[in-house]
Amino acid sequence: MSKARRQIGDQSTKCAALGLCVYGMVKQNFDPMLIALLVPIISTVFAWISTKIGDPDLACLFIDKPDAE
Repeated sequence: MSKARRQIGDQSTKCAALGLCVYGMVKQNFDPMLIALLVPIISTVFAWISTKIGDPDLACLFIDKPDAE
């Protein structure tokens, strides 16, 4: 699978997870202002996790880290 397709899959997966987080917060009657404040924080956490699991330069879960020389 090409890097472009993996990047698309990665972004779609993180967006779906973010959507589930927002859905859960709405169902739990979180304050809308709090939800608005948490969305970019959650997105940043997902991107940070991606740099730890996958390629740190792309923040992508599905693209392997480059081999260390």
